Amino acid sequence: MKKLFGNTLFSGIDAVILVALNLFATPILIRSLGTAEYGVFVFLSIFSTYGLLSFFDLGMEGSLLNYVARYEAAEESSKIQDSLSVAILYYGGIGILLGGALFFLADTITARFIDESGLLNRNDVLLASKIISLNVFIQFLTLPFNAVLQGLRRFVITKSMNSLLMILQYIGLITVVIYFKEISTAFLVILCITSLRLALLIFITRFRTSHFKNMRFRIRSDIFRSLFSYSSILLVSRIIGIIFNQMDKFLIWLFLATTQMAVYDIVVRPANLIRLLITTVNSAIIPEVAHLHEKGDKQKIRELYIRLVRYTYLLMLPIILMLFVWMHDILTFWVGSELASNFNLAWIILTVYLLSPIGAVASTMAVGLELVKKVLWISIVASIINVTLSLSLLPIWGLAGLLLATLCAELFMAVPYYSFMKKTVDLKIRQLIFPIIWLFGLALPFTGVALLVWRFYSMKPYVWIPAVALLTALHYFMHYRLLLDDEERRYLLAKLRLGKAVPILSSEVKV
Repeated sequence: MKKLFGNTLFSGIDAVILVALNLFATPILIRSLGTAEYGVFVFLSIFSTYGLLSFFDLGMEGSLLNYVARYEAAEESSKIQDSLSVAILYYGGIGILLGGALFFLADTITARFIDESGLLNRNDVLLASKIISLNVFIQFLTLPFNAVLQGLRRFVITKSMNSLLMILQYIGLITVVIYFKEISTAFLVILCITSLRLALLIFITRFRTSHFKNMRFRIRSDIFRSLFSYSSILLVSRIIGIIFNQMDKFLIWLFLATTQMAVYDIVVRPANLIRLLITTVNSAIIPEVAHLHEKGDKQKIRELYIRLVRYTYLLMLPIILMLFVWMHDILTFWVGSELASNFNLAWIILTVYLLSPIGAVASTMAVGLELVKKVLWISIVASIINVTLSLSLLPIWGLAGLLLATLCAELFMAVPYYSFMKKTVDLKIRQLIFPIIWLFGLALPFTGVALLVWRFYSMKPYVWIPAVALLTALHYFMHYRLLLDDEERRYLLAKLRLGKAVPILSSEVKV
């Protein structure tokens, strides 16, 4: 499991860099563009392979991760090459269709914003929309290379490259927005970075990966059928992911003022830190589980699930605790008192992610286990709950209604996902719950201390900022000392090169 730890570690570094860049850039973008323009920027950003258009991946990325990992375990390099060939043709076609559609629908997409406010520059918004259409095409071409490399468990390469490119992207964004104060120039920077990402991925795949040294571009119908048959199953999961992650922005665009898009982005951004932690823990699961599933090792899959849920809470609880207590002060310090007045909305979305690890890890493992069909009903019902409540509560409570709908859907999913893991890998409830109980128990005294500091020093950033940093660091240290066993501590130190690099892995799964 050395490769899994390294892959997860570099995914974590990539996530931390992304969060830091987002936090740093957001107030600059708001001040330079204005609240309404920033809302437009947030909405137009969903037209990407990471946002609304991830639906049109049609589940192929997950299918590639699964099958490429299996082909590598079976040492079938020719099938890995053929999978890449099929995927390039597949994604290229989708990119052309979607990029063209966005180009010709630019007027329709931006009309909602233009009609609402005369303050927005019509030509600038339209140009930004057309730049996005080209960016979408190039983004889709990056997907097959990225998916194949991750299927080969080369996360260190993909995540390191992504971190460097994101740093360049945000430097460019901040520079052009301060100087030009135009949305279109911001998206032009994103287009340049996307093009550079594609060039680097092609180079790495062709010249730095042994499986493609004698690459032949060949379209095999049997490979396409295998990939597409599994991707069609994952398609429903893609739709559900879009409903949970992008539907709120679409409803805001449809029913609320542009400024509410900016408010929504600000209140969910702190919780996105938690979302990224969960995503980081899950990032390398699919190829690893597919590898274990190919070997029929149910015990290690069960141990892996228990550990990943526990490690997710180990990582997220100290941060969630401080965000709950200090949310108003953090938002005020970050974006100013006007936007920070909506801090109570951020509590709702924090609660959503506090409940999500059990289901998030299980649903991701289901892809590697090729059991997506067995869990689809859970997400489908949760999506119906989310959509129905969102449409019902939005007219009554506005943004709070949207977030409460998401919370209700998340509450529903926890029990059936546990039941799925119980049946699939013989999981006992005590194996999963007891470690989590200890984690929450340890969090109580830190919550009390944080509330005391907040009570007396909430208006003094020079006091509360160091206090929050110190309490969070101490909380993590206590997790390390009290909630990791000796073997886990030695392994962690060894992998971080802070201890002796000795072979300590037993038959148990280590992350």
